[in-house]
Amino acid sequence: MNNTETAPTSGVTYWDYIQLDQLLSLQSPRTAAHDEPMFIMVHQAFEIWFRLAIYELRGAITALESGDTQRGIALLKRVGVILRAAHAGFDPLMTMTQNGYAEFRDALRPASGFQSSQFRVMEILLGIRQVPSADDTAKERFHWEVVAEQAGETFVNFMARYQQELQGIYDQARNNNLRTLMLRLTEQGTGKTGVEAYRHLSANRTQMPELAALADAGRELQAAMLEFRLSHHKVTVFTIGDAAGTSDAHTPVHSSCAAYLLNVIKDHSTIFPELEAGI
Repeated sequence: MNNTETAPTSGVTYWDYIQLDQLLSLQSPRTAAHDEPMFIMVHQAFEIWFRLAIYELRGAITALESGDTQRGIALLKRVGVILRAAHAGFDPLMTMTQNGYAEFRDALRPASGFQSSQFRVMEILLGIRQVPSADDTAKERFHWEVVAEQAGETFVNFMARYQQELQGIYDQARNNNLRTLMLRLTEQGTGKTGVEAYRHLSANRTQMPELAALADAGRELQAAMLEFRLSHHKVTVFTIGDAAGTSDAHTPVHSSCAAYLLNVIKDHSTIFPELEAGI
């Protein structure tokens, strides 16, 4: 061996540990538009943050189920921090003009951020509930299933790819999602049910500090989700306008992408309705 060469050392390296080469090879723009690589990398970063948030949210649920409320609270706070870190990813997108986005938007059709299955998993684990179908009250559905019936490939492709998987996650989490667990623990601690349990907790916070801290952590997490949704709406208005349709179709109910996002914010920003009604 040449004396100037350095022999490789054993053990892990930074680039192998985080699989850096693979990570940096995952950006494949479809156009020559300058802004497209940023658009791809920001959304990839979102999905990494979502993956971490799901991991920690599952950990929080497991801790609460096992009776380790303090650990559950700590992990819920971590999830909120993670979502706010992800939320900062909208800042680079806000530097993109409508003309800049228009240079590559058509090449993305019919893809859409709506198709983020991980965001749907977070909704399910937090406690989103299915609602009765408008045409068959015996059947319950997710809020996005109605949209899929009214729109084009964006939604149909998502349903075909993820709907069965998400239904399975929902069925497993039906009795141990965060909303259900928080309410159950509060009912057990207060001897009250439903909204009355949170009202009792609100009036007696000092006597039940652990349950009060759990409720606070839940509200902080709810606020972080709302901030993420609001920023998503804002960047949509800035980059495609408030009247532009979804990536493949306008729908009778939501005439634009921005209008759809506002309706979601209005209808689904409250994750813990019993808690909100009880404070």
